[in-house]
Amino acid sequence: MTTKKQLNELSTALESYLEEIKSLQEKYGAVRVTDLAERMSRRLPSVTSALRRLSQLELINYESYRPVTLTQTGEAAVRRLDGRHRILADFFLTLLALPEDLAEEEACKLEHRISPAVLRRLGRFMEFVRSDPAAKILIEERHFEAFIGRGK
Repeated sequence: MTTKKQLNELSTALESYLEEIKSLQEKYGAVRVTDLAERMSRRLPSVTSALRRLSQLELINYESYRPVTLTQTGEAAVRRLDGRHRILADFFLTLLALPEDLAEEEACKLEHRISPAVLRRLGRFMEFVRSDPAAKILIEERHFEAFIGRGK
């Protein structure tokens, strides 16, 4: 059985595999190893090695020459990653006024590296900004966007 600690210690590469499997599974129902290798620009032996590890962690259903699918635990891991991504992208878009493509790109990079404690605090900060009338001004009046627009 996969422990919470094991899920928190997944490498960036394995997390990326899970996300790609999810994306391909949503599109095609199940994932062929060759499609995954192509999508991730990886060689088949590298993909097979990663899939074996994910299977050992009970995050995917994987057998040679069979389609790959996420397990319930794998689905939960992807939802956790997506939640991390959404918090970071929200912060970058809403408060830092980054362009959407840059905010998404940076969120994708950082979701794999940010500590759970910092992410929780950032999520709580975004809740605070949206709920506190004085803090809402940061979003609604776009003072920061005006400030950076002046070249400061």
